[in-house]
This record gives sequence, C-alpha cells and structure tokens, in this order.
Amino acid sequence: MPFTDTTRHILPTDHIQNLVDYIRTPHPWVDTTYYELPVVIIFFCAAMFWVWAYIDTIRGIIKKKTIGVPVVAICLNFGYEVTAAFFFLPDMGKAVVFGYVGWLVLDLYIVIHAFRYGDKQIRNPYIKKNFKTLFLVGLVMAFTAEYLFMTNYDIPIAVFDAYIINLIMSVSFIYLVFVPGFEGNSLVTAWTKFLGTGLTSVAFLLHYHIPFLTTLYVGCAVFDIYYIYLLYQKRKGALAYAIR
Repeated sequence: MPFTDTTRHILPTDHIQNLVDYIRTPHPWVDTTYYELPVVIIFFCAAMFWVWAYIDTIRGIIKKKTIGVPVVAICLNFGYEVTAAFFFLPDMGKAVVFGYVGWLVLDLYIVIHAFRYGDKQIRNPYIKKNFKTLFLVGLVMAFTAEYLFMTNYDIPIAVFDAYIINLIMSVSFIYLVFVPGFEGNSLVTAWTKFLGTGLTSVAFLLHYHIPFLTTLYVGCAVFDIYYIYLLYQKRKGALAYAIR
C-alpha cells in the first residue's frame, strides 16, 4: 500500500546517512522493506534513461566542446548528488547507493567541463566575463543549501529536493533553445531526461500521495514535452525568427 501517513515522511531512526558506515554494515542489493516491488522496478528503468542522458551529455562535451545541460541545473544537481552519495543515502538497497556514486562520477566530468565551456550558454556580458567565479560560488552554495535541506527536511531518496531541481532544469532547458549559435541542445538528452523523469514520477506517484510532489511531476512533464517540441521546431527552421 502507498504510504499516505505523515510518519512515512520522516526518516526511520535506523537510517544510515554516511557512506562509510553504510559499507561497513550488511545491506541487500535491492531493498523492498519500504518500497513495493513495482516501484523498485520502475525506478531502476528510470535510472537507465538518466544514465543515457548523462552519457549523451558527455558525448556532446567531447564532440562539440559545449555543455548541453543548463549550468544552473548542473550546480544544483551536483549538490544533490554529493549529498545523496555520501550523507543522505537512498534506502532502496546497495544497487541504488552505488548507482548514486556512479552518477556522481559522471556528473563530476560534466561539472569540470561546465567550468570550461559553460559560458557558451551565457548572453549577458558581465555574467559571461565572471562566469567561472559565479559558477564556483553556485556550486558551493548549492551543496550547502541542499545538504542542510535534504538531511533536515526531505523524505527518503530526497524526492522533494530532486524534483525541485528537476523542475528548474526543465524550465532552464527552454532558455537554451533560444541562445544564438548554441550547439549543445540534444534531442537524445531531451527524450531520455523526459522518460527518466516521467518513469520516476510514476514510481513515486504509486508510493507517495503528496499533492506538492504531484504538482512537480506534472510541471516537469509539461516543460520537458515543450522542450522536445521546440527542438523539433528548431530543427525544421521554424524558430529562426526568434533566435537572433
């Protein structure tokens, strides 16, 4: 049965938040103590789409020397992944815990190259000139805020924080469509991000009945679909009038 009572929204007292302690204690690879099996299966499928999105982003970095993910989302996402990999571990088994560490490694490559190429997304001269400093400040602030939020107020797997970031990312992608000369937009990233987020939304919609989360699920889907639509329009040349 989905958890609808408020007690489920508080971490269990035996929840381990430290990766070192977690490794030292026995845990199953897939833990269905708190999650129904269909939720776990759907979540794993969603994770595969997100891995695909990361790999496509890295391919874009290598081929085009640009970043296909909004830099503001990179700051937020990195703060989430550092916290989730080391301090606020998911309670779905070792496969997910080590998967988060793997995502962090992939994301570290993206962060390093965002520092090098992220200014290609920027149009404002002042921000472009000071991009590297602002980006570093953004990384530090994002990690600090998310660590404090996730470890004090979030629910398991940090669903609240993840979807707030996800919605910001979905909206920010729309901006990238209209940056003149920007070559980082990718339909593969757009589709895999949409499918990965969508399946995750289905999984947690089955598990949690929280209106706030449902609103975030819908918001992400709407903007992800709109982004895909805009990319197809751009491919056809239908947006040339709006990109100067």
